[in-house]
Amino acid sequence: MYSNAARAYFQTKVKTTTKEDLVVQLYEAAVKFLEQAKEKIIEKDYIAKGERIDKALLIIGELNSSLNAEKGGEIAQHLHAFYANCQARILMASLKLDIEKLDEVINMLKQVASAFAEVNRKQKNPQ
Repeated sequence: MYSNAARAYFQTKVKTTTKEDLVVQLYEAAVKFLEQAKEKIIEKDYIAKGERIDKALLIIGELNSSLNAEKGGEIAQHLHAFYANCQARILMASLKLDIEKLDEVINMLKQVASAFAEVNRKQKNPQ
């Protein structure tokens, strides 16, 4: 599907991006797939909707599995619960074709992504 040049570009980008920036990019990708899923619901393209939902769920699952409970402590526990809540809401929204529920998850992910990006920015540029 991707050319060798495109694959090499993405591999280089991943290798040269910080972990913190990758987390923000994962949030953005999950939001993008959920937005696309909403469009597919409107278009009544339920197979494509399911594919977008699956991709968003995989990303959230990856974010969840990357948590370090020992180092992250209470924050990691809260994020674990947050991700589980997001996944449950996405599944329910997908089953019921509920765009409003997807919007709720999108807003939740955007808020956490924004907070994470702000902390990341402050770590890079302390003042």
